[in-house]
Amino acid sequence: MATSDARVLSDMPIPPGEILEEELEARGMTQKELAARLGRPAQAINEIIKAKKAITPHTAIGLGKVLGISPQFWMTLEADYRMALEMNREREALKAGEKWLDEYPIREIIKRGWIKAGRDRASRLTALMSFLGVAVAEPRAYQQAVGFRITDAAGRKVSLGALAVWLRKGELDAREVDTADYDERTFRQALARIRGITGRPPDEFIPAMSDLCAEAGVAFCMVRALPKSGANGATRWLTDRKAMIQMSLRHKWADIFWFTFFHEACHLLKHRTQRRIVIDGLDPDPKMARIEAEADRFAADFLITPDAWDDFCDGDCFTAESVNEFAGSVGIAPFVVVGRLQKERRIGYNQLTDLKPRYEWPA
Repeated sequence: MATSDARVLSDMPIPPGEILEEELEARGMTQKELAARLGRPAQAINEIIKAKKAITPHTAIGLGKVLGISPQFWMTLEADYRMALEMNREREALKAGEKWLDEYPIREIIKRGWIKAGRDRASRLTALMSFLGVAVAEPRAYQQAVGFRITDAAGRKVSLGALAVWLRKGELDAREVDTADYDERTFRQALARIRGITGRPPDEFIPAMSDLCAEAGVAFCMVRALPKSGANGATRWLTDRKAMIQMSLRHKWADIFWFTFFHEACHLLKHRTQRRIVIDGLDPDPKMARIEAEADRFAADFLITPDAWDDFCDGDCFTAESVNEFAGSVGIAPFVVVGRLQKERRIGYNQLTDLKPRYEWPA
């Protein structure tokens, strides 16, 4: 026997037909004779030798009987050949796909340690696709995979690549969070307790709200915004029993942070069947606009009940003293009151700003 029963590996695609042809020559066997011994048409053997046809398991078993070389050898040879061909195609595709790197804040992603890659574009593209969990680098591949929408107007301001990376980072972080199975009643109780800690500093309230959410089946993740990623928060279901809320601190103002959190919480409570991801302000669907408005209303009313708010506004006295007194009476941080007064244009955005802190990422 001319060929040993050992795995043949090569960086170059070696057609199994070449090995078969060499084996026949060494044995002095013609293609026609092999075909007769296999009970196959001579043309089929010729097409295998010319790499026009693959060696099937049935043919490999036959070759094992006729030539005494195991079927596994031939199937491995065929698989290696097909993989080598595909890897060559992949290298060509990577080269063509390098243009998509410009759609992502790749340097910032590497700087943050979210991916590890060399300086060459091919390694960066490979690392990026592995991070995103996609085989196509075009940003819309991830968008289509996880199912979020974005308006044309927002698309002109937001980098779809940056948004995709930000969402993916939250997804990966959330999957690492151990949570109980989602329970709506427990989540509502958690929200009530979280409302009571709005006045604490971030290093206190973030661990506390993370624990409370996890106990209710919700992974709470803070992911620092990327340039032009565009989202304050996002909500999605990772499984039927595990949800997540992802936030960015994009605007840093404390009142925006808390309003966004309760806005996202509403999506989990009331809009579970709508779609896999809800991203604040990026959806063109009129139905989703209604849902966003409902989430805004929920957040405002959960933070400050409508009756209490109406009574406070009826007084038409919006000083630092009155805001602090009202906030204390309803158990909420004063900046929540200031933010709502500004949003409703009862005061200007330049008023009472000393009551509104800004949250910063740790250095």
